[in-house]
Amino acid sequence: MNARTTTIALLLTATAAVHADTTQTGPNSYTVDEGVTFNILAIGSSSFIVNWEDGTGLFSAFDPTITLSAGETYIFDNQTFSHPFRITDDTLPVSGTDGSYSRTTSDITVIDNASLQPIADFTSDPQPQDDPITWTPGNDDAGEYYYTCLVLSHAGMTGKIIVEACPADLTGDGNLDFFDVSAFLSAYNAMDPAADFTDDGVYNFFDVSAFLGLFNAGCP
Repeated sequence: MNARTTTIALLLTATAAVHADTTQTGPNSYTVDEGVTFNILAIGSSSFIVNWEDGTGLFSAFDPTITLSAGETYIFDNQTFSHPFRITDDTLPVSGTDGSYSRTTSDITVIDNASLQPIADFTSDPQPQDDPITWTPGNDDAGEYYYTCLVLSHAGMTGKIIVEACPADLTGDGNLDFFDVSAFLSAYNAMDPAADFTDDGVYNFFDVSAFLGLFNAGCP
């Protein structure tokens, strides 16, 4: 092992990934940093009820804003009987705030144009269909999205999804562990841009420090 690798390895021995599962970050906003199944129910034609369970407990919210972690797999299982559930990008015309967003268009063409592709993969039909959405967003998918009911008169059944990148997750599996350390070491020794965490074209202690900081911070 050369001196460069030895130095990095010693620095990384104290690192550990910390997962919080679900953290409530506002009255109706939640960060869910590990893959779960969101069970989608409804209250009349006014709101989706989103239920899920993880290591920190059971959660239920009306049209919540949900922050997801890149690399994790999330399932959206529509258990309503009359509310098609669709995920779109942030071009969907929407107004409001967390827990009270409303779609401001009833034009299905506008909704389709904003929908994630392929549309069928990001649409969950109501019961009796068994048609869940399975989504593993990557770091390149970081950004804001919306979910909405496709019944055009149900504009209030709308909420926000935020995907946060995890730059230290070099394996892209949603976990920070030995394999990400190994990937960093390999890239660093090869002077691969994947290890240039300071984005200056130089591979040195500052890249190690930047990687360690992100690694210890954990995925969102």
